[in-house]
Amino acid sequence: MLAPNPAVLRRALDGYLALAADEDPAAAVALQNAAYTLCVLTGTRTVEEAVSAADLLDARRMGPAPSSPRTFIASTVELGSGRTGAVS
Repeated sequence: MLAPNPAVLRRALDGYLALAADEDPAAAVALQNAAYTLCVLTGTRTVEEAVSAADLLDARRMGPAPSSPRTFIASTVELGSGRTGAVS
């Protein structure tokens, strides 16, 4: 599974938790949208699973820092019909 950007995941989780704490019925649509976003980011089907996965991913991120940053080099591949595209 691809891991979401930790900052994006943290913002999505914080936004969801803030909306969940708000008892205003007008926030219901925004809460549903925030729950959907969390599910997409974490690859889960329920908001409960999404919150758990976000917490787990955040805990893993807080582990030991890598000794050097990872870099990716883009290259091109043939997509068919003579077209090329960038791959990273």
